[in-house]
Amino acid sequence: MQTPLIYKRRPQWGDTDAAKIVYTGKIADYVLEAIDHFMREVLRMPWYELNMDEQVGTPFVSVKYDIFAPLTPRGELECKVLVNKVGQSSVGFHVVIRNHEGKRCVEAEMVNVFVNNQTMTKIDIPPKYRERLEAYVAACGEMDA
Repeated sequence: MQTPLIYKRRPQWGDTDAAKIVYTGKIADYVLEAIDHFMREVLRMPWYELNMDEQVGTPFVSVKYDIFAPLTPRGELECKVLVNKVGQSSVGFHVVIRNHEGKRCVEAEMVNVFVNNQTMTKIDIPPKYRERLEAYVAACGEMDA
């Protein structure tokens, strides 16, 4: 697996708004797709299966993104997924979206908390996922956005 993980996605016509750029609300979808890809590739447990089969949820407790340049359907986007914090029960993600010319367009910071799906109470990150998260952080080295 390549580190840091890059999720590629090309915006579609339906993702755009009257300004002829990707609608601001769709950017959150792109970030979530990139993290979903991370869950499958790095944790080897897709979000759906984590929730349904292991009864472990990972709701977001913090979501923020800054837009530096517009996104358009002119080419494929690269969404780089970094982990900036592995806590006792939480994971902090840093996602950088660059356009087809390599220009930084969006930076997102998101924090998930591991919870028991039945009680919605936070739990420690299960050891197998903690190990994979920490290995990913080590493989990526310093966060350079």
